[in-house]
Amino acid sequence: MDCTFLHGWGMTNHVWEDFSRKFNCFNKIFAPCLYDTSFRSKDVSFDSTAKTLSDAITKDSVLVAWSVGGLIALKAATFSSKIRAIVFIASSPCFTNQDNWPNVISQDDLEGLKEKLSSNYTGALKYFTGLIAYGDIHPSSTAKYIRQYMAREKNKQILNSWLMEIETIDFRKELASINIPCHFIYGQNDVLVKIKINKQIQKLNSDFCISIINNCGHAAFISQPEDTYNRISKFLNERI
Repeated sequence: MDCTFLHGWGMTNHVWEDFSRKFNCFNKIFAPCLYDTSFRSKDVSFDSTAKTLSDAITKDSVLVAWSVGGLIALKAATFSSKIRAIVFIASSPCFTNQDNWPNVISQDDLEGLKEKLSSNYTGALKYFTGLIAYGDIHPSSTAKYIRQYMAREKNKQILNSWLMEIETIDFRKELASINIPCHFIYGQNDVLVKIKINKQIQKLNSDFCISIINNCGHAAFISQPEDTYNRISKFLNERI
C-alpha cells in the first residue's frame, strides 16, 4: 500500500519532508505539488484537481491531507476506489462559518486574507504562517519552519482561485456518505479550525475517528510530530 501526503493552502509539498520519513510501513510515499496538479487539470477547481490526483493513484493508497488539502482528498475519494483511508489534519469539509457550521473561518477573515494576498503576496503568506503557528508551545519555531515552504508567487492565481472557491464550497454531504475509514486530527489551540468542530464532524458520521493534539495550533504534524504520528499509526493499524 502507498501513502500520499497533500499539503495545505499557501504551502508546498516540501512541508511534509520531515514528517513523511516516519512512514516506512508503506511501499511508496508520494507528496505531490497540488499547484502542479491543478495546472495539469481541466481547470484549477478543487473538483478538477481532485480528479487529476485520483487518476494518478494506481495502487491502494492512504491519503494524509492537511487543511485545505483535505477538500481535495475528500473529493478524490469520490473518484477513485484505490483510496483506502484518509487522515485529515486540521481540515473541514466546509471552511467558512455557516449558520449551522461554526468554528471555522469567518467571512471577514477570509476577505482580509484575500486583500492581503492581492496587495503584498509575501506578506500575506507570512501572516498566514503566523496563524498556522499560533497556539504552539514554540510558535516562532513552527512559523520559521513553515516559511521555508511557502508557495511561490507564480502560484498566486491558483491561491486566489482557491480562496474564492473556499467561500462557497461545502463537501459535508460527500463526507457524511464516505464509506472508507477516516481520522480527523485537530490542534488544541488552532485558531483557523477550532477544536469544537470535532462534535460537528462526529454528527456527520459517528464512525469517524477524531483526535485532539494538545499544545499546538493548525499544524500538529510539525509542532507535535511524534504524537501526531502515533495517532495516525494507531488508526491505520486498527482500521486498515
